[in-house]
Order: sequence, then C-alpha cells, then structure tokens
Amino acid sequence: MSQSVTEVARAGRWGAIGVLVFWCAWEAVAFFTGKDAVLPGPRVVLWEFQHGFFGDRGLEYLGIRHSDYPVNLAWTLGTAAVAWLIGSALGIVAGLKAARRQWLRDVTEPVLFVFGAVPVLVAAPLFLVWFGAGPLSKLLLVAFYCFVVVGVVAQSAALNIPPTAEEYAATLGLDSKARFRAVVLPAAFPPIVAVLRLALATGISLEVSAELLGSRVGIGRLIAVRAQQGNVAAVLALAITVGLVALVLDLVIRAATRPALRWQG
Repeated sequence: MSQSVTEVARAGRWGAIGVLVFWCAWEAVAFFTGKDAVLPGPRVVLWEFQHGFFGDRGLEYLGIRHSDYPVNLAWTLGTAAVAWLIGSALGIVAGLKAARRQWLRDVTEPVLFVFGAVPVLVAAPLFLVWFGAGPLSKLLLVAFYCFVVVGVVAQSAALNIPPTAEEYAATLGLDSKARFRAVVLPAAFPPIVAVLRLALATGISLEVSAELLGSRVGIGRLIAVRAQQGNVAAVLALAITVGLVALVLDLVIRAATRPALRWQG
C-alpha cells in the first residue's frame, strides 16, 4: 500500500513538473510571437476561460441559446460517453466471440479491418448526411468507431492467449464456459482496458469534430463559432477544457480498473 502511494506521489510530482515546463515554454513562445491574435499566452487563455465559462452575451446575440461551458460540456461528453459504452460493449462481445469461433472471425475480421482503415473524418460527413445534424449521427459515429477499435483489440487479445493455458485448464476439468471465465477474460482484460481508455479519449475528440461540421449545441459548436470570429484564445480555452475533462475521465477508468489489474504487479 505504501509503495503504491509513493508511486502515485512520484507520478504527481513529475506531472506537476511537466505542466510547469509546458507553461513556461508556452509563455516564452507567446512572448516572442508578440501577437495574442496568433498565439495567446496561457494567462490570456485562462482569462478567456473565466470570461466565457458561464456564457457570453455576444454568442447569444448570434443565436446560440446555450453559450456557457457546463451545458455544452455536458452535451458533448454525455453523447460521447453513451456512444463509447454502447460501441465498446458490442465490440468486446463481438471480438471475444469471434476469437472463439473461426467462422465468425472469418465473417467479421475483414469488415472490422476495412472500416478500421477508413479515416473517421471521412465517415463523419456521411453520417451527417444519412442521420442529420442532430445527436443521433454523432452518437452512431462514435459508437461505430469504438465498436471497430475495441472489437479488433479484444479479438487479438483473446487470440494471443497461449493454447496451453486453456489446455491446462481443461485437464483440471473446466468446461469451455469455465475456461472462458477463468483464462480468456483475465488474460484479455489488460489490453481491453487499454483500448477502452484510448477509445474514450478518441471518441470525445470525434464527437467534438463532428460538432464542428454541424451541430446546434456542444463544445464543437462553440469552437466553430469562435474560430469564425478569429478568437484564438477562446478556441484554445475550449480545446484545453475538453482535454482536461478527458484526462479526468481517464483517471477514473484507471482507478476503477486498478483492483482488477493488481495481479500484474
């Protein structure tokens, strides 16, 4: 217990040093640039964040009903989180099932790899055309991405388990279902957790990107309007806010799955 606390404290110190170095470097580059309209410094971005956090009358004048950050963050993250849960759950089931059944793998593997190679930003306009600019198109886009990525990794993780592990479990009298619970799931769990973290972070960025292309609410909508206004500080403030929230969600996932991964040492 004390060792884990020490490791967390050490990681926190290095993280604080990294943030300080990045802040100083950003300040220096912004100072030498000398133009806030091109590259505002962190203090300017922080002021813009505080100024627009609870809403901006100027944006409301342009027809944006909800201009405050909390409402737009809740919309963007809520849609991305629901899509992530649906797509990841289906991907885990499909990947593990395909790893256990050759015929299913032969059917799904080419489809997963083909769609996995298609750039998501190429697929985003198609989803907008097919399902409109509402939340459904964004939810399906993120869910589809999570399904493909998580499904491929779950299948590969299950296939990489040495056959001798299941053979040994079979000699102990375990049937196929018991072997799946006792051998396959624990062995595939670490890479699945890793891809779930990646899928959540990328899913949030995809949700924001889709909102840039067309949306009535969301952080992407605010970024698009601020970019049209040439307000670089506001764009950076919104982008950093999304990144920080994604980091917090990643820490939550790590904390929730740490007990199950304790056996790794």
